[in-house]
Amino acid sequence: MKRSVCAAGIVAAAYPAAQPEPIEFDIKDPLAEPPAFLPVDQAFVFSSRRRVADGDVDELVARWQMPPGYYLYRHGFHAHAGEGLTIGQPAIPRGEMRTDDFFGESEVYLGNVEIVVPVVKRTAQTVTVRFGYQGCSEQGLCYPPAERTATFHFAGASARLGGFSGPLLAGVVLLVVVTGFVLAMRSRRDVR
Repeated sequence: MKRSVCAAGIVAAAYPAAQPEPIEFDIKDPLAEPPAFLPVDQAFVFSSRRRVADGDVDELVARWQMPPGYYLYRHGFHAHAGEGLTIGQPAIPRGEMRTDDFFGESEVYLGNVEIVVPVVKRTAQTVTVRFGYQGCSEQGLCYPPAERTATFHFAGASARLGGFSGPLLAGVVLLVVVTGFVLAMRSRRDVR
């Protein structure tokens, strides 16, 4: 028996064509390192700021920066105003159309994106806005929807306090002062 097993081994070695070809499967190496995904705050770096546009109209700007291989969905953006603030519809720039495995045909943003939110009315000097977003990695990870809260500080009775903007507020104050002065002068004249 030992001789036949040994002879079979010699014959197989002598005739490589007789050996079966290895079968190739289209699967990833189970021992290979899985792709490393960034935490959501590093994949989508959020920042915010307040800016004055068109003279006295306050706008709140939310910005996300993404490293290569990460993108945000347009449909994932939203903004919710906190106490003492009314905001308008966010202005979202045009993105790039892409078909992905999670949401099909979608508008996405690569690199960086800014959305601009107009301040309609403000009754507090410190206000907050919750900005929502959702994105994915091109390596196959889709992050759950996330939110970041931004705090904005307004000095004094600045633009949009109680619905009156800067020059309009100054005009209203001046009108009240002049009206009070005129009424005081009339009542003083009537007393004489």
